[in-house]
Amino acid sequence: MDIQDGSRMRAVSRQRLENAPQAGKIVLVYALLSVGLHAVSMAVDWLLSVQVNSAGGLDNLSTRTMFQAVQTMLPLILPLITMCLDVGYLSAVLRIARRQYASPQSLRLGFDRFWVLLRLTVARGVIFTVIGFGCIYVGISIYLMTPLAEPVMELLMPLVQDASVLSGGLVIDDATYAQLVSAMTPAFLICGGLFLVAALPVLFQYRMAEYVVVDKPAVGALASMRESRRMLRGNRIRLLRMDFSLWWYYAAIGIANVVCYGDRILPLFHVTLPWSADVSYYVFYFAYLLLLFVICWQLRNGVEVRYALAYDQMRPQEPSGGAVLGNIFQM
Repeated sequence: MDIQDGSRMRAVSRQRLENAPQAGKIVLVYALLSVGLHAVSMAVDWLLSVQVNSAGGLDNLSTRTMFQAVQTMLPLILPLITMCLDVGYLSAVLRIARRQYASPQSLRLGFDRFWVLLRLTVARGVIFTVIGFGCIYVGISIYLMTPLAEPVMELLMPLVQDASVLSGGLVIDDATYAQLVSAMTPAFLICGGLFLVAALPVLFQYRMAEYVVVDKPAVGALASMRESRRMLRGNRIRLLRMDFSLWWYYAAIGIANVVCYGDRILPLFHVTLPWSADVSYYVFYFAYLLLLFVICWQLRNGVEVRYALAYDQMRPQEPSGGAVLGNIFQM
């Protein structure tokens, strides 16, 4: 079965889902947990903000510091839990694609592989950070060697000439800073374009690393990345075409993200709402979570089973036709 044969992949994924009695329950539990985690995180962050604002004065300094520390940790903890939950869902979908038994208990597998997933995330983060810094260096160099940098130089030259040790060095007021940011828009576009060109091929190389972690428990983070790179060699264009065939799914996610930033987008069109900015933020965020839940519940199973089938087509074939993922207590 060719992963580019969209109609065939769609028919097979539909058949595998029909033969998996727990498939609907799995995605429902996954969607509720994913959206619920974000909602709880938002509610906790709001409560902490209220506590920080009410704990004023020196007497409450330690309490305020504790609340601020917890508030700072929340954006770090949530992605780790989501990472494990996502990989647990992938393990369930991979079982379904292989016609193996799967249940909501499969969602626990990601937590069992936490340390491998953490090392995998850190390794990829380091790679993309290095690529990002390299693109910034090259992009700024290109920008400075073109006439696009002249507006920035015209703004900076008077400031540099007026700067001295007694004046505290280079001083930029808010208005000048806004002009500098606007003038450097071409630099941002150049750096962003270079990052996309450099990072997208690397991103494709490691797209199947989570599947390898799920499929081969003895494999470490770096080995899973190498295995993914080997599988994607010669298959990147085919997988990209498969991505394009699922444009409706990604379009739905894009619409949900637009709704999420509705409180910032509407003012651009001179649309005002009859409530405060804080209320607008929470209204649009929870509308985004609701749309995300519906998309995940109704659409994601079919999409992810197709990707699991693509993984099985690209990986080196085994005589058994695929490992049974996890033990009986994780199914």
